[in-house]
Amino acid sequence: MVTSGGHLVHQIKRTSKRQEKYRGKMNLEKLSVESAKKDSTVHFFPCEIKYNGEAEVDRYFNTSVKKCEGEDGETFKASFRGRPLNGKIENVPSGYTGIIMKEHRRPFSEEEERTVTVTHTFDKFHYWNLDKKPSADDRYTQMLDWIEVSKTLHSPVGTVISDSQKSNVSV
Repeated sequence: MVTSGGHLVHQIKRTSKRQEKYRGKMNLEKLSVESAKKDSTVHFFPCEIKYNGEAEVDRYFNTSVKKCEGEDGETFKASFRGRPLNGKIENVPSGYTGIIMKEHRRPFSEEEERTVTVTHTFDKFHYWNLDKKPSADDRYTQMLDWIEVSKTLHSPVGTVISDSQKSNVSV
């Protein structure tokens, strides 16, 4: 996570072997969720950034972001380290809160309990594709669709299904 002036850039990376093996317990400090800073700009990049800490996001990244209007709605173009990015803003689904966590001390073993603190919360995020326009095939869009599908699958039989849930399920 890279933070600066109320703006966050969060890295997305494939699950590492260390993360795949981890089967221990993770504690989320409840007070940290309540006292976390509300952030208005969160970016998910299609790459791994081997850095965690503060950065001048406004100065070095946000200056390259350009808004584009099209038939797909509002999208964005930017460049990061010379690579073209195409992005879109997505809202966190109703009833959910996006959180960014920080682990202050790494565990010594895979079985050791981990404690994380929530540093920021968010209700929308920018997601970026490397040289590809945002579409329904993107993993972020599919993730958000799956939340609606899972609500429908796990709702009790006989429950009235909302129009938004119906629109996300095709038979």
